[in-house]
Amino acid sequence: MGANRRTLILTLSGVVALSVAAYFVFHRTAPRPHVNPATQLAPEVASNAPASLPAKRANAAAAPVPKVVDRNETVHDVFRKRQRCYDASGDVAVAKSLADCSFYNGKAEYERAYAQCQDTWLDAHNRMVAAEAVLAQCGDQSDLLKDYFEATTAAAKQGDPDAQLCYLAGIVDSERHPQYTDAEMEEYKALAPKYVAAAFKRGDWRIVSLLATRRFHPGMGPMTTLEGMGQPETIYKMHKLLRLGASGAYARYLDGVMDGMVHPDLNPVLALPPNEVAAGSAWAQETYTQYFSGTPELTDTPRVCRTEVTDWSDIIERRAPSR
Repeated sequence: MGANRRTLILTLSGVVALSVAAYFVFHRTAPRPHVNPATQLAPEVASNAPASLPAKRANAAAAPVPKVVDRNETVHDVFRKRQRCYDASGDVAVAKSLADCSFYNGKAEYERAYAQCQDTWLDAHNRMVAAEAVLAQCGDQSDLLKDYFEATTAAAKQGDPDAQLCYLAGIVDSERHPQYTDAEMEEYKALAPKYVAAAFKRGDWRIVSLLATRRFHPGMGPMTTLEGMGQPETIYKMHKLLRLGASGAYARYLDGVMDGMVHPDLNPVLALPPNEVAAGSAWAQETYTQYFSGTPELTDTPRVCRTEVTDWSDIIERRAPSR
């Protein structure tokens, strides 16, 4: 692979990463003791959970700008509005990057890349305009992340299942709010087990998808404190549970992941001994029968938080350099 092609691929990779970073940028990871996967993450609601701690976010910038409040809105309405606004802000950032072809313009070595960029410019521009139209209805955006965090926390406490999943996934953005306060982390640790249990009890595939996370980044957020999170036993159990509800290409993808976990030669880092594979499979079957057997088949990875996801894959694929 030539140097020019490597530069182009790295540039496009940065664009893809931006779409992810617009939604989650993770904070520190705390070490956790080993747990038995057969007994952890059981869907039981704790009745003696500690009381919630107050969540406050510092704003060291200018004095806050007053916001217009619709007294007819519920906490659930506010959460969804803030979510749409926050997601739109991420889409604007991605679209602006995809709609900007100036990097390639006038450079002979990027002649083909410039042509491909021009070919996708209109699509990216139109999506940017659509996202900006959403933002135009959002009012003051000086504390967009803070507003989203607070709305999510409030709606989650009122039992909103969508807000609870977003809260579990973590509302973190290194550019606008790099880390949770100590009080927010303590509150997360108190509330998260109840939200996890409630999601299992209602047969919500999104919690399984979240707990199946295999890759973590330096600076990842509070979801790393979920019990068993990131351990091979948990990863296998959640993928096995997803597989019981999956079909088609998604089912084949899950089979491939689990093959790598039961054959040490394929994945020595995540491979499990036979007894733990058997225990994880039994847990998955029992949990599926109890909570998930009546749900629709899964044909793709469940989206944990975003309600309307802009698909940038077609533009990215058309921008990819020809082989």
